[in-house]
Amino acid sequence: MQSESGNETDQLFVDIACLDRKRLRATLVSTIGSHCEVWRSSKRHEVTANDKREGIYTEFVIKWPFADYSQTEARLLARHYRQLKETLDEIIPDALFVVTKINDKPNVIVLAQAVNIWFNIANQQNEEEAMKLLCAYPKARIQLARFVGAAHAWRNSDNPKVIDLFGIDNLIMDTNREIYFLDSFFVFFFEDIFHLLDGCDEDLELKEKVNLSLKRMSYLERLLAAVKKHCK
Repeated sequence: MQSESGNETDQLFVDIACLDRKRLRATLVSTIGSHCEVWRSSKRHEVTANDKREGIYTEFVIKWPFADYSQTEARLLARHYRQLKETLDEIIPDALFVVTKINDKPNVIVLAQAVNIWFNIANQQNEEEAMKLLCAYPKARIQLARFVGAAHAWRNSDNPKVIDLFGIDNLIMDTNREIYFLDSFFVFFFEDIFHLLDGCDEDLELKEKVNLSLKRMSYLERLLAAVKKHCK
């Protein structure tokens, strides 16, 4: 496998204290996210001598952030993840937030269940294919409706927040034709902070991300309505 730069790689170049870099073979799979770089690896589980099966492997990804996060911020990230997981269950890959040192500086990494991405379900350019697949796979249709319903509930809550659909491949369909939300770092936008950032460059950037997320959510609603109408 190759990284997005086109160069094959099999070892992390960053020093993560809780990982044995010499023994860990990983492949760079993404550097273009807003918050983190993503590597993919696997762990072989030992089997007993009487077990006739071949070695069992668990595929996982390692996400290390571009910024430095404190323990307080790490707890916030983990709390938002728990909100996602408790509400959306299997749509959210299993993940572990680990406070550690990266290049000798305190930070946090995420070890998460690997997902084989098929395409971005929130990208309107994929509408024709999405329609066909959602018609053919009822489970994906139910999962997507559940995601959209949860997003509405969060937006209309006492502490309104918008789930991040700005990031590339945040909401995807995998090769098994199931829906997953893959983001781990700052998965919600809080519109209330617009007032605190009024007139700042950060405010304009945040508004752009929120507006695109809301635009994509509206598209998903129309997609689901079309699927319900046309699929038998």
